[in-house]
Amino acid sequence: MRVALHHGQWDLIISDHALPQFSGPAALALTLELKPDVPFIIVSGEIDINLAVALMQSGARDYVQKAELARLVPVIHRVLVDREVRNDKLLADEALVASEAQYRRLFESAQDGILIVDAESGQIRDVNPFLLDLLGFSRDEYLGKKLWEIAAFQDSAASKSAFLELQQKGYIRYDNIPLHSKAGHSVEVEFVSNIYDVGLKKVIQCNIRDITERKHAEAAIHELTADLERRVALRTAQVEALNKELETFNYSVSHDLQAPLRRIDGFVTALDRACENQPNSHAKELILEIHSSTEHMTALIQALLKLATLGRSELRCDQVDLTSLAHIIATELQQGDPGRHVEFIIPDGISASCDAEMLRIVMQNLIGNAWKFTGLLDFARIELGVTYPAGKPTEYFVRDNGGGFDMQYADRLFGAFQRLHLAEEFPGTGIGLATVQRIIHRHGGHIRAESSVGQGATFYFDLDGVQNAPGSYKASSAP
Repeated sequence: MRVALHHGQWDLIISDHALPQFSGPAALALTLELKPDVPFIIVSGEIDINLAVALMQSGARDYVQKAELARLVPVIHRVLVDREVRNDKLLADEALVASEAQYRRLFESAQDGILIVDAESGQIRDVNPFLLDLLGFSRDEYLGKKLWEIAAFQDSAASKSAFLELQQKGYIRYDNIPLHSKAGHSVEVEFVSNIYDVGLKKVIQCNIRDITERKHAEAAIHELTADLERRVALRTAQVEALNKELETFNYSVSHDLQAPLRRIDGFVTALDRACENQPNSHAKELILEIHSSTEHMTALIQALLKLATLGRSELRCDQVDLTSLAHIIATELQQGDPGRHVEFIIPDGISASCDAEMLRIVMQNLIGNAWKFTGLLDFARIELGVTYPAGKPTEYFVRDNGGGFDMQYADRLFGAFQRLHLAEEFPGTGIGLATVQRIIHRHGGHIRAESSVGQGATFYFDLDGVQNAPGSYKASSAP
């Protein structure tokens, strides 16, 4: 029997009272020693009532006389059901103990203060270590007292009012209230309370979070914000002063610099007239060079003035028909040089939300550059297009099949007076692309170029600062 009890999993043991060289009471004692949870039933024809009671008191679950064996099956059923109920209760008790242990660990280790309060009386039933450390009061100074009786809540009237509100609503929250520590200083906390059921009783759990560091961070942020506002105001004043200086500079450029140029041009014109009857061709060449230089200097000054005013003019965004604008510019260029054969590829339906006047300057410069840098070709081609890259802003482009440029110098393209070609090959001031870039940046966009020498160039730009919905367009070719 000892071996069997060690190596088997038994649901029930049934034993006669008198056994050869053994006995029912001895079997019961061995069962209680090795498998106390296994039910034990005595079956005997000789047992009297006193012995049966003694065996039941010793641990047997029941006894059945052999004369009443019809009782055996119902007894077995009842004992097994009882055992299952006990096992379920044991599992539930173990789960409850585990749950209580887990709750206790969370309660004890929480990094927020926690109070457990009786929902009817307002008396504190438990307090966790974090709150004890936070405010410095002992456990005895909390337990059994009502919320408005503890020293941490000095405003007892407000505490009673909050308790009544909690009883009515079941939940209250205060984002910033002061509690008072035993040492006398104030602690800013976030206070959240709610009511829940524990069995047949209602309890209140108060979660108290120390927000001292958060308040310090908010104060620091407020101070930084105030400092930033002071700096912005200072910089704004400086920018306004610089703008006024720029206006003064523009006036000087417009009048003080252009006036000497006009005088020089006037002197050169007078000198040209004085030399009309003189056969010295070299003098005439010098006069023409001086006249050309003054015209070039005047053009540079005008370009600089236009570039300077772009950053100060107000941006007025409307839906602009780029297709129509490109056709107008193409017509103007063709009328200015009717002897050239240039194919313009301008799709229908291209539009953008932008400042119409500023984007006309962009298109004039980009299409004008394409016209200029295809000037040495017998059959030139200039194309306007639009692409919709995934996850990126709509991009517009102007492409030509002209002379192109070396991409290693691409970073110089958009600088004022930066030129990648000789003036003898392609005339210009070197200010056009700088103007284009400034206008695109005013729209919150970007501009880039792709090219190779002798293979033409493509200029891409987007207007990311304004919304441009993709639309369909149909390409058309205009000679």
